[in-house]
Amino acid sequence: MDNLILLTVSILAGFVLRQSGLFGPEGPRSLNRLIIYFFIPVVALYHIPKISLQLDLIWLTITPFLIFLGSVLFFQLLSRLILMNPSTKGALMLTAGISSTSFVGFPIFELLYGPEGLAYGIILSLSGTILVFNTAGISTLFYLTSGRNSPWQIAKSILRFPPFICFVIAMLLNLLSIPYTPWLDTLLGKLAAPFAVIALLSIGMQIDLQDSRSQFKYLLWGQGYKLLLAPILTYLLIWHLLDMQNLIGRICILGAAIGPMNAMSILTAEKGLNPPLAILMPTVGIPLSIPLLFLIDWLLAFA
Repeated sequence: MDNLILLTVSILAGFVLRQSGLFGPEGPRSLNRLIIYFFIPVVALYHIPKISLQLDLIWLTITPFLIFLGSVLFFQLLSRLILMNPSTKGALMLTAGISSTSFVGFPIFELLYGPEGLAYGIILSLSGTILVFNTAGISTLFYLTSGRNSPWQIAKSILRFPPFICFVIAMLLNLLSIPYTPWLDTLLGKLAAPFAVIALLSIGMQIDLQDSRSQFKYLLWGQGYKLLLAPILTYLLIWHLLDMQNLIGRICILGAAIGPMNAMSILTAEKGLNPPLAILMPTVGIPLSIPLLFLIDWLLAFA
């Protein structure tokens, strides 16, 4: 519960800082660059080498990729039915496709299911959500913002992108079972610790209440996929088609219903894909998803 209070206070503090004018118009953008080029690489280097790649937990890895793919397909089809410019479509694909499974999910998984639920939630986040963010998410983002660049130019942009470089290094350390020395592990942990607060402050600093009215229709579609369609499809696949009516199945379903990842939102906004909508997606979706997670857990008892 402390994390949920921290989430609310951090976003509100960011909003107040924006209204104060202390950081000027470029303040939020400078903070975004700090997050993208420093904190996201550090978080990847700290967490990814610790992932336990176990075959029997494969659906905790696969489910986030399916949710992201579903988001891309859903908004691609939706853009043919309603008026939606490419920037808005891209923002919805990216922000509705990835959950904030760690910051929001961890305290709720532990509260509902104890240490075992938290352990599965960590695997869902580290081997699922973070992987989809660093691979499919970043690749899609560069593809959507590359203009007329060739596939090779897009690939070079991705390969030169610091978060992706650190992700590759971290995965190699994992696969080769190369541990950090204790002092380096401690250092990375301390450097990564402020990430959640700074990311939420950044989101709060970019909130514009005027934007919520102009983006309402698209915000509704984005939250509709993230908070309703994604968990329903995951439920049908995991609970019924695969008959995984166990704790792993519950974690997969609840993970699908968590609000959008703030890091993906910030990166999407920084790359110019409808920044107001990109920022509003986690700002609105994360608070809405919290009671929804408890409701889904209750409903699964009768499923």
